[in-house]
Parts: sequence; structure tokens; C-alpha cells
Amino acid sequence: MSPWNKNNFGNTAADDNLLPNVDSAAAPRDVLVALTYGLELVRHGAMLVASSGHPRIANLTVWTILKKNDGIALGRTGLVADRASDTRLLQKLLQDAMFSPESGEPKESPITLERRVSRSSLIVRVVPGPGLECWQVPEQRTALLRLYDRDMGLVVDEKALISLYGLTRGEAALATKVVQGKSIEDAATELFISTHTARTHLKRIFMKTDTHRQPELVVRMLLTVL
Repeated sequence: MSPWNKNNFGNTAADDNLLPNVDSAAAPRDVLVALTYGLELVRHGAMLVASSGHPRIANLTVWTILKKNDGIALGRTGLVADRASDTRLLQKLLQDAMFSPESGEPKESPITLERRVSRSSLIVRVVPGPGLECWQVPEQRTALLRLYDRDMGLVVDEKALISLYGLTRGEAALATKVVQGKSIEDAATELFISTHTARTHLKRIFMKTDTHRQPELVVRMLLTVL
């Protein structure tokens, strides 16, 4: 993957690495500033990606994640993953979100991107983004890409899990480990339970949270209890 190139972003008075490199005639500066600082309010990585596959606006968390060059990076052709198959899937999700926004979040989203260095995989969620008619260029369609890097530290409120989803204490403890990037085997070891018991807990957690896959479960937890 190509190394991170901060020149893909333009300038703001607050930070030189937040806004896309477009001139004021193409995109009113006040609109860019509003969108940029809106993304900064998001607790995880968030960026608007144009149809070219390149980020147009991103928050500082995205910049931190992309600089790692681990799991996902910004190449000459746009966003790329470590594995070619993951790159193809990511590109498909972006296209689906941009050109079929009426369908909502693509059914394959969220996805996990395996990483070479980090302890846990990177969770990526892709949803339709706003139309950016303020840009007087063909790239008006966008997708909102959310990045969840569990290596950056997550503290989960287990009492909230119990209250919101009706989990038992054991299920809430396991859900917390899963959200923090632990495998079922490692979580079972840390909780002093068998792998079989952990998998039984996980099935019940899926049922109570109306989720079906671990990435989907993690995103649900991240959106509600952190």
C-alpha cells in the first residue's frame, strides 16, 4: 500500500489536515468547515468518500488510523486494504452506498479488515453519505465510512449492556471482551469459562441484540454503550 499522503487533504484554520484539497469556487469554505467539524463530533473514525474512492473530508481519528498503514491505507487509487479481496469488497460497498442510497446500508456492512500489526481487526461500516452539490464537480455522491479501531482503547459499560439488552452478567462480560477485540477463546480464558460456554453466551447475545455476526454485534455495542 502507498504511504499516507496528507496532501490529499486541504487546510482549515484549526487543522491543516482536515479539509479536501479543493478551491473555494468548487466548495464553499463554510460548508466544508461545517462538515469537517461535524465529523469531529463522531467518537470513531469518520470520513466522506467520493466516487473516485478518495476521502473528501475526514476527522483526526481517520488520519491516525490511516497513518498506521495497517489494515487500511490511502493509495493512489483511493482506499486500499491489506488484502486484495478486502479492497474489492470495500470498493463494492462504497459503490453500493453511493449509487443505491435508497437501499440504505449495504447488507455486507459492517466488515472486518485483518491487520498485520495491530492486535485486533479493524471494523469498517459503510453507509450512504450526503449529496455534496456544493462541489461543482462530478464527484457529488458520497459514502460515509466509519472506522472502529479497538486498539485505540474502549471502555464498555457492562451495566448498560444488561439494562439495554437484558444480558446476564456473564453475557455482558463476554460481550465486553468481544467489543474490545478478544477472540472467543481468549475471552473464555480471561473469564475462566469454557469455550463451549462462551459460544453459548454468544448465541444468546446475538438473539438479545438482534445481531447475527460479531462485526455487527460490535458496531451495535459501539453505537449504544460507549
